[in-house]
Amino acid sequence: MEFTQPLALWLLILLPLGIFGIAANERFVRQAQRVFLLPDSTALRWRRRSRLISGGLALVSLIIALSGPQFWLMLKEDPHHRLKLAVGIDVSKSMLAEDVLLDDPAADPSAIINRLNTASLFALRLFEEMNGGQASLFLFSRNSIEVVAPTRDQGFLRYMVQHTRLAELTESGSDLKVAMATGADLIGDHSQTAGAVILISDGEDTENSLDELKTQAEQMSNNGLPVYTIGVGQPSEVYIPIRRPGATAIEGFYTDSAGQHLQTRLQPANLQKTASSSGGQYFALNGTDPRQLAHSLLALIPQAAEWPIGSSRSRGLKDIAPLLIAMGLVFYVAHCLL
Repeated sequence: MEFTQPLALWLLILLPLGIFGIAANERFVRQAQRVFLLPDSTALRWRRRSRLISGGLALVSLIIALSGPQFWLMLKEDPHHRLKLAVGIDVSKSMLAEDVLLDDPAADPSAIINRLNTASLFALRLFEEMNGGQASLFLFSRNSIEVVAPTRDQGFLRYMVQHTRLAELTESGSDLKVAMATGADLIGDHSQTAGAVILISDGEDTENSLDELKTQAEQMSNNGLPVYTIGVGQPSEVYIPIRRPGATAIEGFYTDSAGQHLQTRLQPANLQKTASSSGGQYFALNGTDPRQLAHSLLALIPQAAEWPIGSSRSRGLKDIAPLLIAMGLVFYVAHCLL
């Protein structure tokens, strides 16, 4: 047994004073009985002894509870504690397209519903649903930016997602191959964890062919690092609107060097091939509840891991202070009722 607050055990010195107080109260009760000529029956003597014992046990239980007692036990590990994720958000210009159907009652109704904000919302819901484990965050387009290194502080991850102005970081082009490599670098050693890379993107890739993506994904699979892809957008082509910071109206649409309006669409083939070749899975975010999808994804990753984290056990401390407090309250109630 171990104690988190061992100094509280010094309060046991006061235990004799407490018992003396209870005994003094019982003597006063007996004297009152004699004054009123009440007979001292066996039942009354039994109740006096029970009050003395229950009062003493209540004091002992509560004092030991204050010391924070803990026992070493063999505990079954929660698979979520072994997660090690690298979450990448696509910040290419095509992610500014507003062709998303969002199903999230908790979303900010004043926010612009485009691919980028929807991807950010999904990442936020993912970190909200994580119960332990490590996660990192990076942004990618033609290049990648590591925002948060692997951490168990999901609160900090949520803060970075909410307060990073992603729309100001967008640039032309996208490279899913670089995104996979960045995710693998962030995760690093995952021999004792359920490691996975999660890419939230519209699937457009201006730098690689489908075969090149497949080759990189197979390399990820060989390293035991699956890639789960989240598709954002519609398969039909749409224009990319231009919005200035703080403005509510669309000022125009992005054009190419020849002055032609740029069009973009969800390209699920790239995301599906990347996921299947790496041992991961593809999910379409459009029209689904981001929180429910995040919950399903977090349940799937440990199950798909080759390392049997669900069946492992580890030696851990079990806090028994709540049990002792409950016992102390029961003894106190018994002391008052007897």
